[in-house]
Amino acid sequence: MPTLNFTVDSALLEELGQRLVGKPYIALAELVKNGYDADATEVEIDLDPKADCITVNDNGHGMDFDEFKGFWMRIGSTHKQLQRISRHFERPMTGSKGVGRLAAQYLAEELFLSTISENDLSRELKAHVKWKEAAEAGDLTQAAVEYSIGVPKKQKQGTSIVLKGLKEDWDPNLIKGLAREIWWLQPPFRFPADYKKSFNIKFSSPEKDYIDTFDQQIHAILNIWHARLVGSNRNGKVTLSLEFAGEEPITVKYPIEDCSLKGGDFEIRIYHLWRRQPHGITVGEARTYLNEYGGVHVYDGGFHLPYYGDPKNDWLKVEFAHSHRLSISELLPEEMRVARGMSYLPTLSRMLGVVNVSTAEELDLKILITRDRLQDSKAFRNLAYLVRYALDFYAYEEAKRAFGREDLEREIEQPKIQRMEDVLVKYRAVIPEKSYEDLHDDLKKAMEDIETEAESTAKKIGLMGSLATAGISSLAYQHELKQQFNVIRNIVREIEEIKIKDEKLRNTLNELKETLSSWVNRAEMTNALFAYFADSENLELRKRFQARKVVQEITEQVGFLSRGIPIHMNRLDDSCILPKASLAEWSSIFQNVFINAFNAMLDSKKRMIDVSSRKDGRIREILVQDTGCGVDLDDSEILFKPFVRRMKISPERRALGYGGTGLGLTIVRLISRNIGCDVSFVEPEKEFSTAFSIRWRETE
Repeated sequence: MPTLNFTVDSALLEELGQRLVGKPYIALAELVKNGYDADATEVEIDLDPKADCITVNDNGHGMDFDEFKGFWMRIGSTHKQLQRISRHFERPMTGSKGVGRLAAQYLAEELFLSTISENDLSRELKAHVKWKEAAEAGDLTQAAVEYSIGVPKKQKQGTSIVLKGLKEDWDPNLIKGLAREIWWLQPPFRFPADYKKSFNIKFSSPEKDYIDTFDQQIHAILNIWHARLVGSNRNGKVTLSLEFAGEEPITVKYPIEDCSLKGGDFEIRIYHLWRRQPHGITVGEARTYLNEYGGVHVYDGGFHLPYYGDPKNDWLKVEFAHSHRLSISELLPEEMRVARGMSYLPTLSRMLGVVNVSTAEELDLKILITRDRLQDSKAFRNLAYLVRYALDFYAYEEAKRAFGREDLEREIEQPKIQRMEDVLVKYRAVIPEKSYEDLHDDLKKAMEDIETEAESTAKKIGLMGSLATAGISSLAYQHELKQQFNVIRNIVREIEEIKIKDEKLRNTLNELKETLSSWVNRAEMTNALFAYFADSENLELRKRFQARKVVQEITEQVGFLSRGIPIHMNRLDDSCILPKASLAEWSSIFQNVFINAFNAMLDSKKRMIDVSSRKDGRIREILVQDTGCGVDLDDSEILFKPFVRRMKISPERRALGYGGTGLGLTIVRLISRNIGCDVSFVEPEKEFSTAFSIRWRETE
């Protein structure tokens, strides 16, 4: 039987490049990640909009011809996915789909690549891609890339990519997006150039605001700290400053007894990774980053000592204190101690710190021949005391703050949850890999669920605060409006008393009087919508009201907005009693539901609202149905989120200002849940297009 091979249209190049990336800054970030995967210790980005050019250089291992042909020129190559870690520094590979290089076509018309492999510094491979020609080749296998191999000017390994004919107008927002995509690749401190964690990203541009925006975002992790400790030693006399974000620093001094350490200074930043973080940094990203780079690092004359900062090397005995559940600091004097204060000692993966010393100036502080750590000596023990005292002091001050807050219990539980992940990481070596991965995934999911719920609660609290502020303002506005209404009615009466013989002028005044009277009547009816909120009894008195009476009153309130749409209550049972709540709460619920129904019927030929009640055992339900544009029940839950609107209103109606902000249903659900009701859209009866349900359970 004859066979046919699949062919692939070259248009797939453009489709893959744009569909899988979507944003220009993500495309540029992919090129930076390629340098990271190639074990580069430095990547330089130069973005010059005036020259219509972007250049990305890295000092990674480069590519020889076989790698260029087998990996770079092969779309969908999975070698990174199979390799998983980089060849020298054993970094986790950031790419896996084999299409990252195609993202470059999203950025520019042409790509110029030059690469020198570490395996042969005497040969340089150059390639030139014209994306438009490649996409128009017809069959993908016919899309060609020009290349050449020659002698380089400098025998230096690495890869350079030049993009010309930029397709995007870059601005500070896109630059910020770029930094957000790659900030986690760069460690917070300087490492030796041959160390696996060393990776420095340099950004340059003729546009100074681009540089400022990039620098601010790329170093954002250093600026979202919860507390900061800054200390300095001078011959055993230490000055420490503890600053909580947004508060005045606390300054203390303490001695190092029998000190042989002349100098030494440090700065430690402590993080609370709960709820939403600023600068677009997610909690998950921050946690992963701190697990990788957290701890207190030591620099000797500007040279990083790799031993310090690794969570496995607990030179400050922080993890020891946690594992032994120490509750009292052995360093701080008794008068400074706080009950359970050490519960607030941060773990190594919740801090970023740097300690600076100089073995050239310290007689008793010596570095080992391996140049990765300091010898154990009295000066080294002085150094550990210098830093650990500050951490204990922070823990006690944090405990004082927590004990003074109303949400004490919640704050005490947070460190316990945080430590679960830290303990798991600590004992990773003795846990089977599969079990570790399962435990880590389950713990991560649990923590994400907690954070999601916390964020949701915080959003609702913030929204309620904003709504409360708006409510207070509306009451003041209502009071002011009443005074203005009286002024206008007095003007109308004065117009009525004016005697004018000229018929034309008299008719004009009568028209003005009628217009003003009509406007005042309508404005007073609008103001009446807030009537329940102006009466303290309606706000404070909470009881079970008869449903029919409440609905009738609110029907009258919103009558001027109905534009003649009838509200039928024939099927609303007189025996239906609403759950315990204030009139103001029920007014907010029914007003929003009715006004939504009015808007939904603006363009309907048949316009009617029906309010009915029904029961099933102890379940009671009020149903508000209308003949409007309808709601997709499969997607209806999203309508309860803030600022979401799905209602289609004609351009003519929208031009008249109909339609709200998308907060009505959010308010309805918040209030309903508070009084024990569940609200949702349900299947309407045959003659209606929308049905809104208010349900509750009778307890008696």
